[in-house]
Amino acid sequence: MRAYFKMEFFQFMSNKKNIAIYVILLFLSCYYALKIAPEYDPIEKVDVLEIEARYLTREEFLDNVVIREGMHYLTAFAVSIFPEWNEYDKARLDAIEKNNLEEYAEATSKWYTYSDKFTFESEVLYYNPGYYTYGNSYAVMDGHYAYLSSASRYEDYTEGKSDLSVNVFEERTALQTLQRLLHSYLPLILLVSCILFTVDIVLKDRQNPTLLQGLPLSDWRKLIVKGGVSLLGSILAIIPLLVGLLIIGSQYGFGHFNLPVPNYSFSEDLFSTITMGEYLIQNLLFIVVWFFFIISLLLLVSVMLKNEFANLLVGCVFLFAEFIYFSRGIGIEWNAQWYPTSYVQVGQIISGYRNYLYVSDALSLRSGLVVMGLCTCVFLFLIFLMSNHRKFKLL
Repeated sequence: MRAYFKMEFFQFMSNKKNIAIYVILLFLSCYYALKIAPEYDPIEKVDVLEIEARYLTREEFLDNVVIREGMHYLTAFAVSIFPEWNEYDKARLDAIEKNNLEEYAEATSKWYTYSDKFTFESEVLYYNPGYYTYGNSYAVMDGHYAYLSSASRYEDYTEGKSDLSVNVFEERTALQTLQRLLHSYLPLILLVSCILFTVDIVLKDRQNPTLLQGLPLSDWRKLIVKGGVSLLGSILAIIPLLVGLLIIGSQYGFGHFNLPVPNYSFSEDLFSTITMGEYLIQNLLFIVVWFFFIISLLLLVSVMLKNEFANLLVGCVFLFAEFIYFSRGIGIEWNAQWYPTSYVQVGQIISGYRNYLYVSDALSLRSGLVVMGLCTCVFLFLIFLMSNHRKFKLL
């Protein structure tokens, strides 16, 4: 069985299609690091001119407003909230001038909490204009999430666990860039790569049927070896992506594993934090479980249909099916947590953002592992049954 694994792995690594996938991943990684990452413009950033303009505008209003009985209610509202708001902005400006990043983090955490308190339910105050672009109908909800997330993150910075810098505040370091990618399209890239690695790993044997029929292994064992090779190849796809992170780290710093990652709880509408190390380990675990799921699914389809296009189609349907039924707030209407397709956005599941979008508390790492694990076990059981049935022989 070990010799068969070596043979399969050699064929896997010498497959021109697989080599092309690794090269494309390397190219995308380098392109992102050299072109896209330097152009990253976060909505929430350290902008001294913006803070100063906001502070001076409010200060001028407070210096010139005449407080009298019967004044307009919006004027009275502004008079009541602007002093404390400016207190936090002044503390931020002073901390930046003194280059005291811990004081800046403390004042900024309070600023985000205070700002969200009056903005979320207000009809006259607005979040950062960046949330209102491209006709975003959920700008208030996005701003609310971002402000609470930023408040939690900056509060953790004040505890002295992290080496602070402007790049850390703006999440430009290599590890924070990886976190942002896991929160967006990186899981999809890795899972699509896994599908492409696996679509032909069974069906390629039709090119050498005589040689393989002579191997003293059952079809079940052959399938397990092929699945193991595909799993190892999919995990190795992470290596080309690390090249881009090394480039980003050399430009903006690598960050470290104690950096905070906000974790949202829908039931309490508040954030806690986990460390970057915990976040990355949980993502890696979840992605590997996804690899198991996809590989077992495609092995089953390979045994049943013996068609590479069918493998590709079925795999892509499972990855992109969520787009068919997803809409914000749908978690109120039905239990999307029972569908494996709801867990594709791995980083968003772990951070709790997917719960925020679904308006649910059911999508979590634990529920995802249970659903994906049960489905994988079912697929493997069906593969075992079929591989021992004459009708479904591999060759």
